[in-house]
Amino acid sequence: MKKLALIITASLLSTHALAGETYIRNGNIYTHEGTGFVEAGVVTGSELYKGQDKTTGVLLNGGYHGEDFNADLSGINYRFFGDNNDQVNVSAYFTAGGTGYEAGDATSLKGMNKRKMSGDLGLNADIHLGEGTISTYLQHDVTGAYKGFIGGAKYFHVMDLGFGDFVPFAGVNYLSKDFVDYYYGVKASEATKTRKAYSGKNDFAFNVGYKFVMPVTKNIDITQTTTYTRLGSKVSDSPIVDSENQWMVGATVAYHF
Repeated sequence: MKKLALIITASLLSTHALAGETYIRNGNIYTHEGTGFVEAGVVTGSELYKGQDKTTGVLLNGGYHGEDFNADLSGINYRFFGDNNDQVNVSAYFTAGGTGYEAGDATSLKGMNKRKMSGDLGLNADIHLGEGTISTYLQHDVTGAYKGFIGGAKYFHVMDLGFGDFVPFAGVNYLSKDFVDYYYGVKASEATKTRKAYSGKNDFAFNVGYKFVMPVTKNIDITQTTTYTRLGSKVSDSPIVDSENQWMVGATVAYHF
């Protein structure tokens, strides 16, 4: 399983472009509404699974972020209720719920069966409160990977600093028993002397973080994102999970056209 991240120092870059174009849609932090984009960067983070082989990697993304329709490599969503002036917006979306892993991704996974990436169909409601947004979601695996559902809520607060946009956020995620058991459970046939069988149960995870978006030119932004996640005990007690404390840091450059 590949994890993300990296911190970038941007003090030497120009900040003469306009900030204030960052907004929340379908529980995502977007900027430059109505444009296509390509994005590349580096991400790094803590080990989710014990003995994980890679915790740093290249992050690539691209797509189109419109008024109602959005599509990029993280998923597709469509806002079918509300507009930019309404307090409540509702969207339908399709995205990956779990990223999956192979036995070679970590020493703790050696000899275990492959876990597949899921495809989830969901509903999201964004409730706008001034500069803040409460985003809630519920999604279900429709590809037969973990066959369960996950949901949650997150609060975002968009702050225009003049030279860039700063968006702190905090949220809670609910993970169904099927999700926890599939991605963090250990089947009896996979148990060894050092890895006991483990059956997952429903759990919660809590996360906080921020995203900083700084325009360099009219079309180019650099972003820096940091997140911290506290896994619930039903996940962190799994014999294949490294720690209940998970962090990730990343930086990207995006070109909008």
